[in-house]
Order: sequence, then structure tokens, then C-alpha cells
Amino acid sequence: MALAALLWFRMELRQLEHVVAVCSEGSFSGAAKRLRISQPTLSKSIARLESTLKVRLFDRSGGAAKPTRYGRVAAEHAAKVLAGAAALSQKLEEIAQGEAGRIRIGVGPATRVKLLPEVVRQVASKYPDLQLETRYGDVSDLLRSLRTGSLDVVFCYYEAADAFSDFIRVKVCDDRRIAVVRPRHPALRYAPLAPAALLKYPIASVGSVPNFTRSLGSLDQRDAHNLKAFVSDDYALLKSRAVGSDFVAFGPTFVFEQELRDGTLVELKLQAETRYECWMLTTESTWQSPIVKRIAQFARTAMRQRKS
Repeated sequence: MALAALLWFRMELRQLEHVVAVCSEGSFSGAAKRLRISQPTLSKSIARLESTLKVRLFDRSGGAAKPTRYGRVAAEHAAKVLAGAAALSQKLEEIAQGEAGRIRIGVGPATRVKLLPEVVRQVASKYPDLQLETRYGDVSDLLRSLRTGSLDVVFCYYEAADAFSDFIRVKVCDDRRIAVVRPRHPALRYAPLAPAALLKYPIASVGSVPNFTRSLGSLDQRDAHNLKAFVSDDYALLKSRAVGSDFVAFGPTFVFEQELRDGTLVELKLQAETRYECWMLTTESTWQSPIVKRIAQFARTAMRQRKS
């Protein structure tokens, strides 16, 4: 039924196009040439439409075709219908190509700092008609939203991505997780520090990193306290804590980029290196959208520019 209706709709649009062409050209031969069809085919199409409408659209006289009052009204409205159909086709194509519609992106604490602003800038530049919605929150909550369809894309670290093997997963970048401190921090004289030695100082972080926490082994009461001395999902607060006290801030290198550059914070070398990987997760159906693939490219570009 749906296919039959679509074919009927396309046929009717074709007949309207024929009416407009005959009215514009003033003859069936001229209209047929413009439409690149044979004159008999055009004549039969108009005759069928006249039969359906039960009115005469054109007066044929010699080689000319003069529209009747019905023909003039039909041509005027047909032109509007054809313009609307063309606009609809263009809009649907834009949505399919990712140039219109809406994309909903979820990010965690680290990806909000560097990656998201650049992705938003690129999308706004390349696809100005695309509606963009961003959501910041706990990665587990974001991934549940991705599963239920209320988000289209989530950027997160690989430990979180590992639990969702059914999603399409695209690696965006890899980096080091580092410890940073104020320039005159007392721990600098003992660097590089073993994990246990690091916990002599209070840590400011977004929370426990599984592979880093495993490297610590069993913790006494003081170490456990220092590991979670200041937990926040806002890296600006973590940096502020490290700048103004003996706290050690911990996170991916790229979130401390500006502070390391201007000397507000310095890296505290550790004996063991912990890796950070950023991944983009989406569903298999959403991955078919060209704009989602472009967003992955924008994200990779953002992180490569960081290193240049």
C-alpha cells in the first residue's frame, strides 16, 4: 500500500510538472522538448489529468496550447506544489546527510574541557542548520541514556566504554594521566614518586581510576583518606585546589594544558604511567548517519591540534 501510494504521488507530481511546462512553453511540442519526453506521452498525460479532473485545461489550436481558466489556476497551484515538493526533498536529503535535524552529545568531566568546545565549533561552522544538544553528567548515566535513545553520541574514557561492548566504539585519542602540583610543592624533590608515596599528599580528582587504584594495592586509613581528599567533576575546581595548596591534581594531560604552559602548575613525575583513552560511543543505527561520522572526525582533529 505504501509503495503504491508513493508511486501515485510521484505520478501526480509528474502530471503537475507537465501542466506547468505546457502553460510556460505555450505548446505541447515545446513543453515535450523541455521535459525531454515525447509529445504523444505528454499529450496522453494531460488528457488523463483532464479526464480525472473532468475539466479542459488547454485549448489546442494548430501547434499552440492556450490554457483555459482551469489550466491557469492548475498551473499556478501546481508550481507552488512542485516548489514545496522540491523543498521537502531537499530538507529530507539534508537530514539524511546530517546537515539538518538534531544531534545529542553526552560528555564527562575531561571531554567537556577540550573536546566538546571544538566539536561544537566545528559543527556550528560546517552545519549551521543542525540543532545540537549537549549534556554533561556521570558517564554511567550518559551511557544508559545512549542505550535508551535519549542521546546519540557519548564521549568517555575507555574503562567506562569497556562495559558496553554492544555499542559502536570509535577511539578518539590516547593520552597520559598525570599528577600536577604547584611549582614549589614539597613532593617535587622526591620525584618520580611511587604510587604509595603519592598518597602521602591529598589528591584532587574526579574519582578513582580503576587501573590506577589497582596499582595502589591495599590502603591504610590515611592513604584511603588522601585518595579521596577532594573529589569533583569540575576540573576548574581541581586545578584551583592544586594551585592554592599541597593538593595533587590528577587527570589527563590535556585538561591541564594551559596551566602547564603558563607555569601555574607543573607535572609531578610518577614511577608508573597511567594511560587515558577517549572513545566515542554510539549505537549501530546512529552510526549510519554521516554527521555522526563527521563528529568523530571533529573530535580526533580537536585532540590532534592539542598535540601540535
